[in-house]
Amino acid sequence: MRGFAQAYNSDAAFRIVHHDPAYMPPEGARMIGHNLPKPGAEEAVTAFDKDGLKIEAFLVSHDPAEPAYGYRITYKGRTAVVSGDTRKVQNMVRFSRDADVLVHEALNPQMVELVAAALEKAGHARQAKMTRDTLDYHTSPVEAAGIADEANVKLLVLTHIVPALPNALMQQMFMRDVKAARGSGDTILGEDGLLISLPANSQEIDAHLE
Repeated sequence: MRGFAQAYNSDAAFRIVHHDPAYMPPEGARMIGHNLPKPGAEEAVTAFDKDGLKIEAFLVSHDPAEPAYGYRITYKGRTAVVSGDTRKVQNMVRFSRDADVLVHEALNPQMVELVAAALEKAGHARQAKMTRDTLDYHTSPVEAAGIADEANVKLLVLTHIVPALPNALMQQMFMRDVKAARGSGDTILGEDGLLISLPANSQEIDAHLE
């Protein structure tokens, strides 16, 4: 947090002066760090619990980045889970159980391999190697769909999408076999402007672009 504060101090100061402290309170520009105890392998720790909103952190796997966390968020009878960056792990099933929404990262290994092969063929061995390095610490769309199905999640939202999907054909390639792995639940691709609303104490899920 100290590093982030140092990086953004000048930017925050300029904005406060420009807009006037009455409209841009200085205290709003300061991040406050809190120590979070590392949970056990199959446990979650409470990161936030106030006014009915509870956020729990649990371990996922994104080695060599360690620890890496996923989050389970509950409020007024609704539950959303965020995977963070991770390969497929059982904790995602464990802590996504019966969630309304699971926001899960997804990398399509077949498509990434095509990119790596093209780079290699073009003589870019370094970039090809680095591209292939991503394959072992992310979750495929089909794996994410299987997690959501096993956990009985209502809506799966795929995010952190790799590779980029500039057209409908690539979206279809990315989603190949997802429907079969997902079972009866719904799956959508996350995109900029997507708003998901979970009205309190209901079963309704409203997902639309703003």
